Formats: sequence, C-alpha cells, structure tokens
Amino acid sequence: MNNRKNVWASAAMIFMAVSMSAQTMGSPQQQHESVVVNIEVPVRVFKKNAFVDGLTLKDFEIFEDGVRQPIEAVYLIRNRQVLREEKTSAAAPPPPRGGRDFILSLDLKEYLPKAGEALDYFFANVIAPGDSLCVITPAKTYRFKPDALSKWKPQQIADSLKSKLKKDIQSGNSLYRSMMRDFYRLEEEEYPPEMLEIKEMRLFEQALQMRDLTVMTEKQVVAFADALKSMEGEKHVFLMFQKDVLPDHPFSFERQSELLKPVNFDVEKIKRIYSDASITIHFLYITKPPAFALKPESIGRPSMSFQLPDLSTDVYAVFKDMAKATGGLTESTGNPDFGLRHAAEASNHYYLLCYRPLNYQADGTFKKIEVRVKGDRLEVTHRMGYIAD
Repeated sequence: MNNRKNVWASAAMIFMAVSMSAQTMGSPQQQHESVVVNIEVPVRVFKKNAFVDGLTLKDFEIFEDGVRQPIEAVYLIRNRQVLREEKTSAAAPPPPRGGRDFILSLDLKEYLPKAGEALDYFFANVIAPGDSLCVITPAKTYRFKPDALSKWKPQQIADSLKSKLKKDIQSGNSLYRSMMRDFYRLEEEEYPPEMLEIKEMRLFEQALQMRDLTVMTEKQVVAFADALKSMEGEKHVFLMFQKDVLPDHPFSFERQSELLKPVNFDVEKIKRIYSDASITIHFLYITKPPAFALKPESIGRPSMSFQLPDLSTDVYAVFKDMAKATGGLTESTGNPDFGLRHAAEASNHYYLLCYRPLNYQADGTFKKIEVRVKGDRLEVTHRMGYIAD
C-alpha cells in the first residue's frame, strides 16, 4: 500500500495514540456551569513583515462574541523566554513553562536540497532542551522525546533525518512517479485514427487514478485536531506540502472539470475545531512541482511547469484556512528553507494574552475572539476562538 497520500491518516493515528495517555477532561455534563476558565490567546503583530515587539497591555483590546473582555495578563515571549509581563490580576495564569511539542509534516514529492537546509536550521535554531518532536515523511513517522533529543547533537539528528527523508520520499512517492511515467508512455504510443478516442479514455482513467491518490477526509482531519488538543503545553505544527499536479495533457473542458476534486467536508467546522485545540499551525506551500511530473522534453524549461494541472487547490485552501484559524502563517514559496525560517520565527516570538470570559457558560457553542491592536497598518494574527465546553 502506498503511503504518500495518507499523511493525515497516519498523523491522526500517531496523535490519537499520544492522546490515550493524556488526562481526560470531564464532559460538559460533568462540569459545573459556574466554572471559571482562563483563555490564552497567542498574538503575533507585524508591520511590513517585521514583528512589533514594543507593545504593552494598553495597546491591546480583546473581544469575545463582540463583547470586550478584561485582559488579566500580557506576556511577550521569545524562544520560550518571557521578555516582559504585565498583570492586572494576582489570579492571572502564569506564563508557559517547560518544553514544547513540534510536529513537522514533510509531504514532499521529490527531495529538495533546500528542505535539507530547512532541517539544519530547525535543529540548530528552533528545537531546545525539553522540547519534543514528531516528523512525518511521505512514508514513515519519527518521534523524538526530550530525553532522546538530548542524547545527540542537533546536527547529527538533522543529518540522519535528511538521509531518511530522501529514502522516504523515494519510496512514499513510488506509485505517483510510476503512474506519471506510464501516462507519458501511453501518450507517446501510436494509435490508429479510429482508436484515438479509446486512447484518450485510457489517459483520462489514468489521470483519475492519480487524482484519487490524494485522500483527506473530515474524519481524519478532526481526529488529528482532537489528538493535538489532548497534548499538554505549547503545540506548533509545520505543514510543508509540495504542489500536487497531474500530467500535462490537453483534456477536453468536460474532462478537466471532472478531474477537479473539491473539498467534501465542512471547512468552517474544521476551522473552529483547530482554533479550539490551542495549537499553532503554519502552512508552508512549496510551489515548485516535482520535476518527474514534466514531460521529458520539458525538463530544463521552468516555464513549462506552470502548465501542469494543479491538484492542490483544495488542499491549499483548507490548510490556509486552518493556519489562519490557529493564528499561524501561510507561506507560498519555492524555497522550503525560507518558508520554515519565517514560520519558525513567528512561532518563537509572540504576545500571550490571558483573560477570563465574562458570564462564561459551558454551553458547547463556539466563542469568536477578536484582538485589536493600536497602531496603523498592523497585521494581527491569533486563534479564531474556542468551544465553551
């Protein structure tokens, strides 16, 4: 069975296993209606792509379902260090302590040297003592607990992972590569005029099979969020996804329309679930399609790559919405190293706002959060809200 297109399924299984050992929270029926909760909202503020680090408590306003809430604490955090803190209440929750959980999903169709440089940077500048890491490749999953990460030098782990990633990309994409090769071979075969429609139908059937290699169901996506929510502490997810394409072939308009694969689940529901899970997702969309997807005569001519039918439209839209709902970034780039550096910097540098919702009721509804920051032309990112359960 080919594993390249089952990243979400394998990730969900991994984190569901992790969640089995987590402490189970009481159901809404078991919680008292007057329970007091603390809501934490990581906030990132940028101006011309530069992080704005001179803000204080008076610069922030936070609203829940349109109602302004009293802010109890604001912490400025960089690389797990609290650089500045302001509190309006002695009961304000303390700043986060301890390690972080990182999930690095590398859905690449071919090995890119810049992806190796991204791993070098990640282990040299992001992972710190006490952190844990889960790396998902197109074929396997590798888990590193804090004690395991402390046994080896960061560069040793990065080098080992780069070697494994090359092999996993090759094995995990073997069916995709084979089907792409077979398609172009069939396209080159000579058919008599009266058989051309049959040839076209065979090509279309092969394209449909390639399209259906990609599997992402609502159940898998929800399970992934549920498992992440059960994990304690800070959780940072980096989704690196390389553009998925079909062979370059002039199908009829009707057949091109049939090859499109729209999202078949409730995106708004997914956004609320991921926002509620208290995680930060950064989506790194690698715009460069795999070289093996090009016709042999097109290799070496980069402009031809943009003519390949794009299968990633649905994935891009969903992942971008998920990232935004969690307060994360979306980067579209041909350079994995640049994308990961930018996302990692955003993950490491943020304000943490804490408040207790006024008149809180555990009614199971979604509470929308809005953070306003004083200043002109500022870009503010934060989680979309939470489910009051």
